Amino acid sequence: MRVPYERIQWNLIGKEELKTFASPSPGPWLKAVAVEWTIIAATIWACNTVNFWWLWLIGFFVIGTRQHALGVLAHDASHRLVAHSLFWNDLLGNFLSAYPLSFTVEGFRYTHLRHHWYLETPADPSKISIDHHPREWTFPMSRWSFIGMMLRDLTGLSQKSSASLLGYLWTIPSGRRKHIIRLVALHIFFITLCAITGHIWTYVILWLLPLFTVAVACYRIRSIAEHSGIGLHEDRYTRNMVDSLMTTRTTLGNPILGFIFAPYNISYHIEHHLYPYVPVFRLNQLHRRLRQNSIYNSKAHITRGYLQLLRELIGSNAERTSTPGRSHDGAVLP
Repeated sequence: MRVPYERIQWNLIGKEELKTFASPSPGPWLKAVAVEWTIIAATIWACNTVNFWWLWLIGFFVIGTRQHALGVLAHDASHRLVAHSLFWNDLLGNFLSAYPLSFTVEGFRYTHLRHHWYLETPADPSKISIDHHPREWTFPMSRWSFIGMMLRDLTGLSQKSSASLLGYLWTIPSGRRKHIIRLVALHIFFITLCAITGHIWTYVILWLLPLFTVAVACYRIRSIAEHSGIGLHEDRYTRNMVDSLMTTRTTLGNPILGFIFAPYNISYHIEHHLYPYVPVFRLNQLHRRLRQNSIYNSKAHITRGYLQLLRELIGSNAERTSTPGRSHDGAVLP
């Protein structure tokens, strides 16, 4: 049962117009999945064919970023935005994105939708990160603390926090049994294939290690960008109402950094929380439409670029209060 927190309803776009943005996108989603798995397969092929050590290092990082991208696509499946049929939505989401990453769409949905319902209130499940690991999720933080945190992610030394998050994503009201069987069977299939072909280390070095290092670091940066460092830290998870517009950040970065840290428009996070039934593939279009609204322009926290994001989050340059309606490079939003 939901706690009856009041929800602020911002009238930013008409219902009929919103319908043009809000519908499942099976075509773009399947195309995106195909692109990600093609990049992963091509990287694995190149590493095993050329067999230079430095190419394996590059492949390690490339595959980690694509694992993170698959996680973003699983996120859309958790919102039932892959297919109109829930059966096909979850089946495709699990086997093509979530199971290879060791979680389930259903578990992700259970926790993630609660995050939307209770955003920044005491019942928000994201509060678990600060409760269990406050030093890693309290902003602003010093520059060296931030660097140390990222190095721990990239070297696998932050697995305690990663394991607690993964366990949290396995809270499935309908039960875990069938998912455990499917997931284990899928990974056994790939392990067996690698063993038969003499490439067992490919599975370890180019799949398991990136999954628990590079992908974790990418997730960390994306998660921080979405809600951290907006307003006073002391206000987080103490609110008595849900206000998606004032507690979320949209980060506009260059395409290369977006490809790594925020694939498929997921950095348009204000838009996602305002209208979670809009697929990620249309969030950039929705953002352009919302920029025509004076309420959005006066209150939205929009950060231009990841360098500016770092300035908001670390050291003496961190902003302890957000600047609503300002694009954080000094230019007022039009």
